[in-house]
Amino acid sequence: MKLATLKDSTRDGKLVVVSKDLTRCSEVGHIARTLQAAIDDWAHAGPRLARVAIGLETGAQPTMRFHEHDAASPLPRAFFWAGGSGGFTGPRDPVTIREGASKLSTTAQLAVIVDDVGVQADAEAAKQAVLLILLANDVSADGAGAVSSFSPVAVTPDELDESADLSLLVRLNGKPVEGGKGSVKDSATAVAAAAGKRPLIAGSIVATGSCLVTSALSLGDVVRVEMNDRTGHSIFGAIEQTVETRSK
Repeated sequence: MKLATLKDSTRDGKLVVVSKDLTRCSEVGHIARTLQAAIDDWAHAGPRLARVAIGLETGAQPTMRFHEHDAASPLPRAFFWAGGSGGFTGPRDPVTIREGASKLSTTAQLAVIVDDVGVQADAEAAKQAVLLILLANDVSADGAGAVSSFSPVAVTPDELDESADLSLLVRLNGKPVEGGKGSVKDSATAVAAAAGKRPLIAGSIVATGSCLVTSALSLGDVVRVEMNDRTGHSIFGAIEQTVETRSK
């Protein structure tokens, strides 16, 4: 199942279920208005959303065109983000850095959205708590976290082969950046580590460190982050952003 949040007049956007090929979506406000609302009641909302996803593929569900540019990050804001800064921006919105900032860099990787996780949860409990997987990109300035962004679409773990070696595709101004190999199974270790000293609230986002890619940046650079399936089709949609400056 693939889920996205469309931008609207509210801070948390509007939840939709997205087709596997990322071309169509269905509104699901009758199930959950936002992704956070769905996560808060996942035991009931999750199966209902999954049935919508099936109907979307079989033609039994009303649909509308899905455009990645209309999407916010799946969770426009989260209770906890273990792995980057607190300010989220949309996957196709520019990244604005204060004027005069230096040492710009980008860090892309897989991240997960979790259910409630108890403190010092073991690996199996951490694995079961992973509800959704998404791509994350953090643009930093002067060695400090600046802006975090997430892929247009978050997917349930069954959309990815846990045992497969995955490749994160990062392009800087159209040129590929080396690195980005990893596996979904690394997520359980990352979640357990994040819950080592504190419980995690449902809707927390955890950076897994899997498929990690880092690169230096310059103002005006365009960063594109995505992951393709075995047929070459995008799984999460793409984060594509231009690095800009703003006045102090």
